[in-house]
Amino acid sequence: MMFSNLDEKIETVIDHEKIENMEIGAPGVDKNEFYIFTQELNADEEKIGVPVAVFSLTEIVVHKGDNVTIHFINPAEEPEDRHTFTLDSPYKMNYDLAGGESTTFSFTADTVGTFTYYCTYDLPSMVGQLVVLP
Repeated sequence: MMFSNLDEKIETVIDHEKIENMEIGAPGVDKNEFYIFTQELNADEEKIGVPVAVFSLTEIVVHKGDNVTIHFINPAEEPEDRHTFTLDSPYKMNYDLAGGESTTFSFTADTVGTFTYYCTYDLPSMVGQLVVLP
C-alpha cells in the first residue's frame, strides 16, 4: 500500500516537471516570435451590429523576462481598412496600420498576468490575450 502512494507522488513530480519545462511560443518560428494577421470575416456587419474582424492569433503565452517579437500584418487591400494592435498598461503600445501595411516590434514581458490586446476600430470582436507566466 505504501508503494501506491509513492507512485502517485512520483507521477505528481513528473507532471510538474513537464509543465515547468514546457516550451512556450509558436511552432515553426523563433522562440517568442509571433505573426498576427488581421482578418475580416465573411459576415454582414450591419446586420450583426458589431465589427466582424478578428486577429489570426488570439493568445500569446510567454514567460516573465522573455523578449517577445510580434510581426503585425494588415493584408487588407484598401488603405482605409485600418487596424491596430493596442495593449494598455503596463505595456502601453498602439500600432495603427492601414490596409497593406505591416510592422515588427519587440518588448520584454516583465509583468506577470493576463493582458488584453485589441483593435481600437473593431471592438468588441477583435481582441486577444497576452499571458505572461512566472
